[in-house]
Amino acid sequence: MMPEEWPIAAPAADHDAPARSTGRDRLSTIRADFFLDSRTRLTEQERALMTAMLHCLVGDIADEIRAALPKGWTAANDESNLDLVEALTASRLLDEPALMALLLRRADEERITAGAKARSGRHDARILQGLVSHENGAVSAAAMALILARGRRRDRFGQCLVSFDDLTMASATAMVHAIAAVLRLDHAEVRGATAADRALTAAADRVLVAHDPSRGIDSLTAHLARLLEENGRLDDALILAAAHEGETAFVAEALACRANLSGQIAAGELLSGSAERVMALFRLADLPRELVAGFLASIGDLLGLSDAGRAIGLFDSMTEEQVAAARTWLTVDPAYRRALAALDIDRG
Repeated sequence: MMPEEWPIAAPAADHDAPARSTGRDRLSTIRADFFLDSRTRLTEQERALMTAMLHCLVGDIADEIRAALPKGWTAANDESNLDLVEALTASRLLDEPALMALLLRRADEERITAGAKARSGRHDARILQGLVSHENGAVSAAAMALILARGRRRDRFGQCLVSFDDLTMASATAMVHAIAAVLRLDHAEVRGATAADRALTAAADRVLVAHDPSRGIDSLTAHLARLLEENGRLDDALILAAAHEGETAFVAEALACRANLSGQIAAGELLSGSAERVMALFRLADLPRELVAGFLASIGDLLGLSDAGRAIGLFDSMTEEQVAAARTWLTVDPAYRRALAALDIDRG
């Protein structure tokens, strides 16, 4: 794909990367990577974008922790977070499921939005911008808050970023303490282990107190969708227009409102690449056939639904029993679904 359709992360972070090792030391990793299913493994673009987002997020959190340390405390790597990221990656402390799911979802959303904009020739979010002038003050304010938050999640190259507030509390806690633990390596040598532990844990606590999920993109998007629903303005035309612009995050929250699901669940189904799961979501949201057809014609292929005829056929043929089964599956506790997946038990 051309960069216009699928922007690759800025390569600046890799300029100082060390030369790759050769020989048998890499063999076990290469063998595992070589035989991964090409249909599910990360593309180079996805890997680049997720890596860039993660590195920036780590740097932002590390800077906040350093700022919360006592005056005069400095670390040898204050000017670069490369060593910090390398230590976190080598120890797999960043391999946190919710964090990885967020990064992958953001990469999917970015790819779909870029593809939709390339097709339309428009590069502005007209739907959201139009809502800023909505007659309802609360809707207008929510749309403006979302636009501003999105703007803060772009770097100077226009690259997508993830904010600390976008993380779940569990992910935020894990990341902050993992970063603090790596920073200890420098401070313990200079200040002593006990003093370093005391200062770093106190700094981590101060950073976590500032964490506010209500300022996260998902929360702001959900708030806007709920306000529109409450005011009777979350209509078919708005949802389809948002789909045309590749606004999958907004579409997912809109469908979540209609289907009485969580936004996270709706987004997972919408971006699943499975025609069965996406059509079940549309049926749960009680979408009319015309809207589904327009959706598939607009961005169906970007969602991995290359056979629009098969997808609409699934939508038409789905029975009420199948819709009810899908609702039951999507509304059970996520821990239950994860346990079934670990046991390799199919959802049925």
